[in-house]
Amino acid sequence: MSAVRIWQSFAFAAAVVINTPAPSHANTIADAAAEINFTPCSLTGTGGNGNLHAECATWQRPLDPGQPDGEQIDLFVAKLKSTSTQPAADALTLVNGGPGGSSIDLLIQFSPALGAITRERDIVVLDQRGTGRSSRLTCDGIADSPENYDADQVTELIVACLAQLPYDPRYFTTSVAVDDLDALRSALGYDQLSIYGVSYGTRVALHYLRDYPSQTRAVVIDGVVPPSAVLGAQIAIHSQNALDQVVARCAADEACKQRFANVADSFDIVAQRLQQSVMPISLPHPVTGEQTALDLSYDHLATWVRFSLYAPETVALIPVTLHEAAHKNNYLPIASNALRMLHNVTTAMAYGMHNAVLCTEDAPFYSRQRINPADLEATYIGRDMYDTLNTLCAGWPEGLRDADIKTAIKSDVPTLILSGEHDPITPPAWGEAVLQGLGNARHIIAPGQGHGTIARGCMPRLIDEFIESADPQSLDTQCIEDLKPFPFFLNLLGPKP
Repeated sequence: MSAVRIWQSFAFAAAVVINTPAPSHANTIADAAAEINFTPCSLTGTGGNGNLHAECATWQRPLDPGQPDGEQIDLFVAKLKSTSTQPAADALTLVNGGPGGSSIDLLIQFSPALGAITRERDIVVLDQRGTGRSSRLTCDGIADSPENYDADQVTELIVACLAQLPYDPRYFTTSVAVDDLDALRSALGYDQLSIYGVSYGTRVALHYLRDYPSQTRAVVIDGVVPPSAVLGAQIAIHSQNALDQVVARCAADEACKQRFANVADSFDIVAQRLQQSVMPISLPHPVTGEQTALDLSYDHLATWVRFSLYAPETVALIPVTLHEAAHKNNYLPIASNALRMLHNVTTAMAYGMHNAVLCTEDAPFYSRQRINPADLEATYIGRDMYDTLNTLCAGWPEGLRDADIKTAIKSDVPTLILSGEHDPITPPAWGEAVLQGLGNARHIIAPGQGHGTIARGCMPRLIDEFIESADPQSLDTQCIEDLKPFPFFLNLLGPKP
């Protein structure tokens, strides 16, 4: 098994009070904020993308919640102040996925879609401990050079990773993170939080709702991970299902079918070639521009397919890219996109924190999933990811975990559930599973979309209206019907005019 396949295992990717702000509320928040020492800042994403002017602060929290006077760690907070003279008594916060992604980066990326929120309330975002700018837990040997190690080195790499971490990873779990989030709410003087969580961030949002129901005004969960779900165990199966949907969609699309015949056949041709031997390629790196020598392998193919399935724009390129490789021996599109995806994810993820969460909250529950190895082996990803996670977590210390973290959520707090119809990692069925325990919720499935729908079509407006009203049933969601899959590219220049 090559390095890229191993690398894949480390990336996943109450009663409601609607407050009318009292005249003194702005002063209360201003006094609390002064204690945290917010100052104007200009934020750029981890990958060098985007720019956002905000107010920022570094805030200290105890490493071990049981030792409040013990070692402290720095957590990073960003705030977009409301333009209202009397902002709402609650604030909106965002929680990124991964686990290991920066929530500040999420804010930078999607701040244009959230602009309407600040007309009424502040947006306050905390980089979860161990991610982004908050005492980041990184493992250089895993995250920075995945092409330099193989499966036999996993145990050795984990030992090396643990030795280089600046803090004890047992304190970088979801259970601790939600306490940080509520401590921040309290310190800033907000009565409640409204929370948007995406992917793994939905676990954080739902666990905050469980632990702090009275402090939760409204919740938006996008690409839902149910509390009972175990990350890592079913990635291969869900991704294969999404790839099968692409094949079926192309076969049902007259132009795509006529141009590419059978997408599954093209995949099989390329897979067979790359499984037999690597293909040496030299190409400009799609991010750095440097000429790069690459031994293109099956695992690069699997990486490209897996992450292409996340967004409708990249899904649209799958048939033509496979056709180019299978029938024209043009492997540059696969190689270039695989390199770009590897670069983007490895620079964005904090793998020490990622492991801390998965090895505490997921791997210990793998036995409950009753995963059939034959089902995994039948997928294009195979069972290596699952096996590697078990090996990884066998050497990783379990952290703090609330006893109820895997218990189904039951709540009447207003909740908006968002799913992409073709999500390859958190399928709509997971949103439906969470819906069953929510008494004041609505599930919107975005047609033709993938993982994360916050910026799709009219979704920003619907999220804004929901955060304002905290009433999921009042939303007019007819505009969602205008969303469609991105049309398939019929050549490398684009889709049919």
